[in-house]
Amino acid sequence: MLRNLLFQAVRRIASDPRVQQKAAAVYDQEVKPRVQGANRFAKENIDFARRELTDIAGETSPLENPGGFLRKARQRLFDVSEANETDETED
Repeated sequence: MLRNLLFQAVRRIASDPRVQQKAAAVYDQEVKPRVQGANRFAKENIDFARRELTDIAGETSPLENPGGFLRKARQRLFDVSEANETDETED
């Protein structure tokens, strides 16, 4: 019973044009820019990883030496000790 009342209230609120306008404004002003920023960040990281893996594959063949390839990839992509230390000081 209470559940049905809550769903009816939510439906009425969601169908209100003022609520819809406010939701659209919040989406355009806050949600959409954050999603676009996250998309750019992810694309930059993917492009960086692609370049690094291509360079590593040129140095160490993943087919002939998969262990060496993975070791170099892990070291260059995931060992962030020096890179993060310099980034934190710049902020």
